[in-house]
Amino acid sequence: QPNGVGPCPSSSRAPMAIQLDDASSQHLDGDGKVQGTLLEAIQEVAAAIAPLETAWDVARLEKKLQEYFHKAGRHLEFRGRSLPLLVNEYADSVMASIFTGLGDREWLYNGQADFLLCLDAGVRDNLPAYMMRGVRQPDFEQLVLAAYDRAFDEQRFYPLLCEAVPQITSGPKMKKKVWHAVDAGRKDAVASGIAEADEFVSQWIHSTVAHLATVTQGSPDDCLSRELCAKLFALLLEGRALPLALGGATLQHPVEEIVSDAYAEHTVWHTWACGAPAKRMRSGAG
Repeated sequence: QPNGVGPCPSSSRAPMAIQLDDASSQHLDGDGKVQGTLLEAIQEVAAAIAPLETAWDVARLEKKLQEYFHKAGRHLEFRGRSLPLLVNEYADSVMASIFTGLGDREWLYNGQADFLLCLDAGVRDNLPAYMMRGVRQPDFEQLVLAAYDRAFDEQRFYPLLCEAVPQITSGPKMKKKVWHAVDAGRKDAVASGIAEADEFVSQWIHSTVAHLATVTQGSPDDCLSRELCAKLFALLLEGRALPLALGGATLQHPVEEIVSDAYAEHTVWHTWACGAPAKRMRSGAG
């Protein structure tokens, strides 16, 4: 195995799996087409997607996937950078291209296509062999899987967020604050490893309000009222913004109730931390 690791195992992910040849490597032919290991993975994935795809035939689908996975590796900078950083950067670039080019496909948003094998092959073919030396196969597999799941989830979510935020607030500065707070709050919830929808939504909302409180010096209402916050999360949940593993679950608590609790928590904190001490200081000075 020239890169020190073989392909990710496929038994737990998708029926489209193939056993890739560890001795293969990517190269471009005279027409700039991807050849070798990555091409094999793309052909297998495209064949599995073909029955779901109504706009492109399998040849065009293969060609576009080759472009996405090749383009993602062209501008990677290797010097002084770690393997996890590069794997995640490559995954982000690939999935951004896929959702840009295929973002209107229902099969993509539903998670009916699995590009894990392509990402695995693309990483091994685009990263220099020395970066994989000494890396244990299970560690590499987990790294690629985690990078794929995170990048897919985030790229699936971003268009939903971009569509929802302008319906709630206006002005570029305000929209930017709200966008970043909701995105950061969702990343916090994902990182927590919560596997129950109700708890995930609660964590997401509470973390979002905490980020809003940070950028407004403890007054999240100055950026987004609790009524508008509840409306925003209702739009996101209606748009299937939960991770796919949690999608379809019924929430036990209304969004409005969770939002109200989150705002009360951070408003109380702000009043105690910023208001009360100041009053005591003035009283003592008088």
